[in-house]
Amino acid sequence: MVILLREIMTDRIEPALEIQNLTAVHKKTRKEVLSSINFKLDKGEILGITGKSGSGKSTIALSALGLMHQSCVINSGKVLLKNKDIMSLSENAIEAIRGKEIALVVQNPRGALHPMYSVGHQIARVWRKHNKTSAINQMQKAEEMLNIMGINDAKRRLNSLPHELSGGMAQRVLIALALSTQPDVLIADEPTSGLDVTVQAQFLDTLWKTCQSSGVSVIICTQELGILSNYCDRVLELEAGSIKRDESVKQYFTSIVQHERTNVLQAKLKKSDYIYEIKNLRKTFSIKGSKKVVQAVEDFSLNIGKNEIVGLVGESGSGKSTVGRCLLKLLSLDSGSLTLNKQNITYLSNQNFRLLRKSIQIVQQDPHDCFDPRWKISKSLKQSFNHYQDNTGKNTQGILDLLRKVEVNPSVLDKYPSELSAGILQRLSITRSLIPSPDFIVLDEPTSLVSPQDRDSILKLLKSLSNEFKISYLFISHDLASVSKICDRVAVMYLGQIVEVSSTENIFNHPLHPYSRALIAAELNQDPYNRRVDAITIDKLAGEIPSPVDLPNGCYLSKRCTYAVDNCHNEKQKLTFHTDSRQTRCNQIKRIINEERSKNNAKRI
Repeated sequence: MVILLREIMTDRIEPALEIQNLTAVHKKTRKEVLSSINFKLDKGEILGITGKSGSGKSTIALSALGLMHQSCVINSGKVLLKNKDIMSLSENAIEAIRGKEIALVVQNPRGALHPMYSVGHQIARVWRKHNKTSAINQMQKAEEMLNIMGINDAKRRLNSLPHELSGGMAQRVLIALALSTQPDVLIADEPTSGLDVTVQAQFLDTLWKTCQSSGVSVIICTQELGILSNYCDRVLELEAGSIKRDESVKQYFTSIVQHERTNVLQAKLKKSDYIYEIKNLRKTFSIKGSKKVVQAVEDFSLNIGKNEIVGLVGESGSGKSTVGRCLLKLLSLDSGSLTLNKQNITYLSNQNFRLLRKSIQIVQQDPHDCFDPRWKISKSLKQSFNHYQDNTGKNTQGILDLLRKVEVNPSVLDKYPSELSAGILQRLSITRSLIPSPDFIVLDEPTSLVSPQDRDSILKLLKSLSNEFKISYLFISHDLASVSKICDRVAVMYLGQIVEVSSTENIFNHPLHPYSRALIAAELNQDPYNRRVDAITIDKLAGEIPSPVDLPNGCYLSKRCTYAVDNCHNEKQKLTFHTDSRQTRCNQIKRIINEERSKNNAKRI
């Protein structure tokens, strides 16, 4: 009931604590130690604040109580507690609030408790400051709080001095002291530092249960991921005094997993460098009899690592295949640059690029169009060798070796294309692309015309070949299921622009850009218990896709997007890093994340 009540209260009643544009600087150097900190703490919520040492966790904790390190000063901002700005109050007014409405549990309990006074006296003293009661009532309250904290033989412990308590028990006394006045907000700054794991768990369980039963809002400042994942509702991550992430605990840990995988991938890329770097690619097509042009690709930038498979997805007409042809230099660019294996090939002549042609190949959508119908398969495959008439025995053996790898019977060499299925022909197209030993292959809808059975086997084949020969792919497809199975990263295109780039798992499990969300939502899964027609809400786009001849002035999606605001219709969107592993082309991403969090809270009610 307490959890349910807390969720109903969320976003409907004023927050328990709100920090607005809080900035703090070092007194001498004037260097910022907190930079424009903004967040809300909902009533009954447990917020984890994390980050490396020196990131600003303790500084925020102190600021919330109207305190600050001696070497720092608050430069600007507000700390709103029940809509009262603590920063604007006198010291006497703050003292009346501190300990009563907002309380602090610090890192070192022995350092926080007075060594010369009993724990009962110290709890009673705090209680007496905010409540006019008799001495008897004060000690009764102290004993009650120790019982609530699960301290055995509480009456006897009232007379104990801090050094007579274990670390875990001393920490519980601090919580008892802090909660005795029934504050609205409790701040725990590294509350388990120095405790062993069993005592830590007992302490945190006690803290969580007590706060749930009392409805207190809690901020836990910690670097321990286990504390965040097990006890917090939301996580705010700091980096050098700024908020880096503000996410629900589930989203945060999903991001961490992705971040770790991305780090592995980035380390891999760093070690091997990029095979292909595309920067600011633009391509238009002229219209006969008109000064207007069809904008096929605009501001397209993407790096592809060695042995990496990058998916390129989007609706028909989004510019995917045009990108592939530009990378193969089958189309000239309007502007932009192409770098293949550290060599700028943007302005290479066709004759000079011919020397590099073997390192970059293509597997096209329709395998029937890729083979001369008048030639047997053997002749078509041998065409892929330079001077194929020389060393014909060696060439034939090379083809036979590749046929075994792609699981095709060598008897097909004596057949014509018309005698073979689409699945076999596509395997032969893959074989032909491997003959020159390429570093990079553009796969342009390679599974769209084959059966579902052939599709799965071809995807497995492509994946294994990439690993064996260390080949990179640009996998162009509208089949999202295929993309999810084979790709390391995915770039989403809309009207010639990349609107989002991230890991495959990020794009499919937690897309951020409105177009990505609608695209993923449109994919029909194979789960009868999670049918699209039964869904309460589905990410959809309104209206029709704009013409690539007369594009909107601002965001190309703005007229179809449910998240669009006025400036979306007029301002060009830039592809920017949302996190280390994700780029998005949308200035409403933070609002989308916040709205998604609210929806998730509503679903839990």
